[in-house]
Amino acid sequence: MNYFLSQKHEIRFNELCRRDKMHKNDIERSALFFVISGSESLYNNVSLLYNFEEHIIKLEVYNQPFLEGDSRSLIDLAFNLYGSDAECDIRYLFNSLDPISSSLALNAIKFRFQIRDELADLFLGISRSLIVQ
Repeated sequence: MNYFLSQKHEIRFNELCRRDKMHKNDIERSALFFVISGSESLYNNVSLLYNFEEHIIKLEVYNQPFLEGDSRSLIDLAFNLYGSDAECDIRYLFNSLDPISSSLALNAIKFRFQIRDELADLFLGISRSLIVQ
């Protein structure tokens, strides 16, 4: 299952993981880097979002002017998937995202929780059959 939006997204993701010297099984940090690498704005400002020397997110980023609209919603999701106390109300998340950012957000959730499309399709099929009956 390829969750990446493009080859560029995957290259950027791998670069962030190498830069952090992240353990390959660190799924929370992987989810964070997945979102950051998939957004041009977040990727270009990664040094304001994450401290690679201390391996921590920078919550003070919320004061930065670049963080608005899609970027704000995506970093809320990224920090939440990482495991911080950042709020991310899923009901409002997708209302503020364009179609590409929506795909990134949905894929990030699948990536973080290792949801394969086949499983999602199976679950939706079962759920629909229960509703029809």
